[in-house]
Amino acid sequence: MSKFLKENIFNFLIFLLLSLQAFMYYYDNKPSSKVYSQKSMSVENFSSIVLSKSGLTKIGSDKLNKIDEDQFFLQGKSYLENKEYKIYGEDISINLIEEISHSKKSVQVINSMGTLEAHGFKNIDSEGKIYFDGIVTFKSHE
Repeated sequence: MSKFLKENIFNFLIFLLLSLQAFMYYYDNKPSSKVYSQKSMSVENFSSIVLSKSGLTKIGSDKLNKIDEDQFFLQGKSYLENKEYKIYGEDISINLIEEISHSKKSVQVINSMGTLEAHGFKNIDSEGKIYFDGIVTFKSHE
């Protein structure tokens, strides 16, 4: 028996190593059943251009937080600029599908007629309308 074992020990070790390799390959390629949640994305000192129905809008902020594919939150000092106006404020939320941006914090809007300051705003870009909250002050460029 020991003569048989001595002659075939090398074959047994090869068989054992190949079996171990096949076992590792099977369990390594098995798909995971765990569900991973998608983490939100954020970028600091962000600036970009967004295309909407009304044209190109340049956006920027201290920090951009992506809520989902269609909603962004511009945290800190932020701005929205296009050919008609420039909006400077803080903590601006943007919904790309509905084309609505808004903020409850102080805002400054500059256009061809003058500079407007308010306590908050809601911009419905698809309608071309901006609604302001609180006390509104307008200073003409003239």
